[in-house]
Amino acid sequence: MNNRKRNLYILSVMVIILIAALMTACKTEDITKRAENEEKLLKAMTEYPGNGLYDPAETVIGLDAPEPTEEELAEAEQRATEEKEAWQKAVGGCFADGMFDTFYKEWFRTEYLGVAQANGLETVVTSFGIEDDASQDSDNIEHALITVIATDKDGAAKSFDMDWQIIFDKDDTDLIQKVELTDDGGLYEA
Repeated sequence: MNNRKRNLYILSVMVIILIAALMTACKTEDITKRAENEEKLLKAMTEYPGNGLYDPAETVIGLDAPEPTEEELAEAEQRATEEKEAWQKAVGGCFADGMFDTFYKEWFRTEYLGVAQANGLETVVTSFGIEDDASQDSDNIEHALITVIATDKDGAAKSFDMDWQIIFDKDDTDLIQKVELTDDGGLYEA
């Protein structure tokens, strides 16, 4: 009888350990798809010329500037539609339901592409990593850390470590709700 109680006790402990291990395994979160989405989005926002998502049309505004014709206005509207479709195709699937349009309206979407284009730089993301946001009480915020190498026309290169805060969807953790730059590593000033 004593052996039987001991065996039952050992079996009970093993079952508890097995259940605990299974519960822990169920709680682990695979962030691979979210990381892919974050990297794809940040590359689209920082690599120039990248995949052609940034090709600004210059417009002259002023008192002596000629009024745009109907044809020019129609062409500008068509370019704007095509640009949004290109961004949607490139990174639209990275966002939670309805959040792509919010992102697309943000000024910073093309800020660093514009900096690179205006200064004749070629920019490329050379490293990507994720870090939990310990300063927030939320469990759906993390930081994406990237290194961007900017190379000028003479071949001189400089490295910038950027920190982007990513808020991901609580219902579908693979998808992004919002992205914000917290540190550009000095790229804008350089």
